[in-house]
Order: sequence, then C-alpha cells, then structure tokens
Amino acid sequence: MPLSEVKPGMRCTGLSVIRGTEISSFNVDIVDVIAAETGLSGPRILIRVSGPAVDDTGIGPGFSGSPVYCDGHNAGAISEGLGEYGNEVALATPIEEMIRDRPPQPASARHDRTLLRAARPLGTPLTVSGLTGRAAALVREAARRAQTPLFVAPAGPVGGYGPVDLRPGASVAAAISTGDLALGAVGAVTYRDGEDLWAFGHPFEELGKRALFLQDAYIYTVIQNPLGIQDFGAITYKLASADGNVQGAVTSDKADAIAGKVGTPPGSIPLHIVARNSAGETVTQDSLLADERDLGWGAGISFVAPLGLTQAVGRLMRDFAPSTVRMCLRIRVRELRRPMGFCNQYFSVDDAVSDVSQAGDLVDFFSLAPLHVERIAIGARVRRGLKEDVILRAHGPRRARQGSRIRVGLTVQRRRGARHRISVPVRVPRSLKPGQVHRLTIRGGGGGFSEDALVEELIAVLDAELGGGGGSSEPKSVRALARRIHALQRVPGIYARFDRRPPRLVRRSGDVSYEGRVRLKVRVTPRARR
Repeated sequence: MPLSEVKPGMRCTGLSVIRGTEISSFNVDIVDVIAAETGLSGPRILIRVSGPAVDDTGIGPGFSGSPVYCDGHNAGAISEGLGEYGNEVALATPIEEMIRDRPPQPASARHDRTLLRAARPLGTPLTVSGLTGRAAALVREAARRAQTPLFVAPAGPVGGYGPVDLRPGASVAAAISTGDLALGAVGAVTYRDGEDLWAFGHPFEELGKRALFLQDAYIYTVIQNPLGIQDFGAITYKLASADGNVQGAVTSDKADAIAGKVGTPPGSIPLHIVARNSAGETVTQDSLLADERDLGWGAGISFVAPLGLTQAVGRLMRDFAPSTVRMCLRIRVRELRRPMGFCNQYFSVDDAVSDVSQAGDLVDFFSLAPLHVERIAIGARVRRGLKEDVILRAHGPRRARQGSRIRVGLTVQRRRGARHRISVPVRVPRSLKPGQVHRLTIRGGGGGFSEDALVEELIAVLDAELGGGGGSSEPKSVRALARRIHALQRVPGIYARFDRRPPRLVRRSGDVSYEGRVRLKVRVTPRARR
C-alpha cells in the first residue's frame, strides 16, 4: 500500500508469532502518519495495537518487522516503541521505505520531531541461545556495562522443529553464529517477493552490506513489562531461541530494514570445541560463524569462541571451582600447511578464555593478505583442583661472574598450606657490565587473569572496539599472523630477569601456579681468564 493511501482512523491487522512458530493476528489502528525529519528518520506510521494476542503484554523487541495489512495490502512493519506504559502505541515503517530508497512524501502527513526522537527500535537487542551458568552471567554483565540490550534465551525446544515458511509475520533472525551457540537479533518477516525478503523495519547494526545467517526462530512466550523503559531493561519482549533453521543469508542492513535472500547461506567458519575431564567425561559444542571478514566486520571469533569454551567447561565440570586446564587452539587456514595456534597450561579458565579472545581478534580483523579460514578447533582437558605457591623471599650469592650459573633459594607459601623451600638455577648474562650491581627479579608465571578483566574484553567486543587497529604492529602476512598467535603460547613456572632484559624460564611447572615477585641485588664480576 502506498503511504499516501494510509489514513488516520484506518482499522488494520498485524501479524506476528506469539508462541512457537504459528503466526497470530491482532488489531492495528492507524493513529496518524508522521513525516520524515532531516537527520532523524524517514516517515513513520503511528499505530495502536489491541486484541487477545497482545492485550496482556503489548509489543516490544521481537515484534519488529511484524507486517501491518490495511484493506488487504501491506502498509509497513512495526518497528519502534515509544516507551509508553502498556506498550500499545508504536511506530511502523512504511513498506515503501523498506523496499526502495526514497518513498514519496504524503501530503497529509504532519510533522512531529519530538515523537520521532522518542522512538526506539524494537529489535536491536541481541539474543544468545546455548549459554547457561557462569557463561550466561558473564555475557549479561558485559552487556549491562556496555549498555547493549541483550537477552540470554534457551536453546530450541526439545526435539527441535522443522523449517518454517518465512512468509510475512513469521519470526526471523539475523544471526552472527548458529548451532550449539547461537547469537543474533530476532524480529519478524515484513515482506517477501520470491527469494527476496525484508524484515525488522529498522536496522540490525546499520552496517550496509552483510553476510549473516538468515534463520527462522522459535518463540517461547512474550515477557510482559508495561513500563517500556528500554534503558533499564523494563520492556516487553519475545523470549526467542536464536538457534533456528538456516534458510539463507542476510545481505543488507540499512536504516529502515534488513534484507536478504532465501536459499544459499552465507560463507561460514566451523567452530568445534571439546572439553574433557579426568573421569573421561566429554562435552562437545559445534557452531558455525558467519564469515564477514571480507566486509570488515570479522567473523565473531573473538566473542563466540571464548563464550563457547566457558560454556563447555562449565557444563563439563558443573561448577567453576578452581581447576587446572590444558587448552589447545588450532586454526586451519588454506594458506598454511600447518594450523595456526598454541597449547598452554592454565590455572584459571579465564586465562584460557582471554588467550582465545586475543587470537580470535587477530584473525577476525586481519586484512593485509588473503586468509581462508577452514576450521577452528579448541580442545580443553580439565582437572579439578589447583595448587598455588606464592614466592615470599629469595636468597642467593651477592657476587657472580659473567656467564656463570648461580643457585637462588626461594621461600614459597602454599595457599591454604605450609611454607617450603625450593632452588632455581639462574644464568648470569655475559653481556652484563662487570663491576656494577644489577637487579635480579624472580617472578611466578602462573597467570592470574581476573574475571573482571574478562568482562571488560566482552564489553569491548559488544562495543565493536576490538580489532581493526592497524598500525606498525599489525601482522603483514599470514605467516606473521601465525607467529603472532603462536606467541600466545607460554610455559608456566618461575622466570628470572636481570635489569630490563627478557625473562628466562628457570623452573617449569605443570601442576603448580607460581605467583609473586622478589628481587635481589647481584654485583657482577668479570669472567675468569683462562
């Protein structure tokens, strides 16, 4: 229906899924037509909804894209809420605005700049399916601090469901990842012409050309909150699973709609995660990541992979008591014979998650040479319990010759245990100037990445701050990228360094996390003459 034919007082019908995959209808009354304002938005249709399907809850996120039919013609899509108590009044994007750039301005439209400024998109919040426990808590906290609306929803129903016909009113998702860990935004189909499909009535992220999964979605219920205050999370929204059936690709993300094609899915990267414990139990997660690296938007590796690892370990151990983790990351790319990656021993799951995030960020935004990622695999062996020794004191010789090897005694304190002594061999560099006192620093290298630091990394991902940095430190080739990722490999134990020279491993540890730092002063004497 042309916008010029939409008039105040018209009685229309809205279509949307309230539960499951079945499309329901409700009443839509046209209150007025709002003209476009420069720098704000295009024209909008002011509507009021009613009827058994929406009377108890009103409308909110998840309803965006729900088509409005007037006299049997598609007039547009519900798209923006106004924060009104009860969530019955909203704005709709004219169908002309969604399917072509500049719709004609209706002569009867009135101007209301204040109303347009108050409007908020209904479908901006991300929905994450497949997270529970601590992984869900971490992403909720990151979203709260980043002020990014995000819902953690259950996975799909037991037994699954068959592919849904993506006709107007059906639930649809634009997904960054799919499978055991699904992340995307859920709305409704507005209009379909053959394989071409339009939805939401507003942008997902307004990034233009996209390559996301086009999926159907399952609606569990509509969560009611009549206040409609999005900034405080006090909103009505659809509780939906983002883990639907992939039916094509979202290829456009513009100001008034997302659009895509039913059929061929976008390019993707398989993510395989396996966590095992000493009892032989195994948890496996398989997901697909939408590969948008050629468009400059990454593939979500730095966000999805760390959450997947956290979720797999949490499901395996059933709690997050102190554990020792052996984790290996392997990224297979077409350009190299051997996978990129590393293997590390960790005394905190958070340390392992942090390294996965750093490696994922490097791959997501590497753009100085062709890089075809074929598969990402993460393996983790988890052992319950943690031994932590804190280095308290050090004693050793006050003098040492250049190039000699000295023994340094350390007093360490086992957390919730007894003190004991160990000794480590330290090589005195030949390059140290003789006749001077040099500072010897001995420190533990067991880790200690904090949960708060992990949340800050997730916040950066939600704020789209990670990656794309460029500069002289950016890897210039695939081999340089592989070296940078391999540099994340570390050996836990005790390290020693003279002055500001690079630290050297002096005691390797496979089961004890050493923490703390001590210093000694050593006068270096010349090497003995032969």
